[in-house]
Order: sequence, then C-alpha cells, then structure tokens
Amino acid sequence: MGISFVSKVAPPKYKGAMMGGWFVATAIGNLLVSVGGYLWGDLSLTVVWTVFIVLCLVSASFMFLMMKRLEKVA
Repeated sequence: MGISFVSKVAPPKYKGAMMGGWFVATAIGNLLVSVGGYLWGDLSLTVVWTVFIVLCLVSASFMFLMMKRLEKVA
C-alpha cells in the first residue's frame, strides 16, 4: 500500500528515486527495530518501554503533521 501511494504522489521525474527511498526507509526502520534488543539487557524494563512509547509518539506526531500535505497531493 505504501509503495503504491509513493508511486501515485511522486512527480514523474523522481518516481524511481522516491520508490527507492521508500525501500531504503523500510530497511532503516527494520534496522532500528533492533534498538529494543540492545536496550533490553542494559536498562530496566520501564526505561525500555518509555523509549518505545516516546518514539511512537514522535512518529505519530510527524505523521499527523504531514497528513494535510499528503491529502492535498493525493
């Protein structure tokens, strides 16, 4: 669904680069998932979950900020 949206809203000149950027962002996101595993052994469980919650809230706020722009394009 995401790659379809990227191909829909990307300018024709940059469509290939934007689709590649989507896959790079997915790879980076999958790499960042391992941060929880690294934190798990060194920090308390409460701190690890606090980090997860803060990161989710930051991500959600970024998505809500971008939503109006994306609705205009789509």
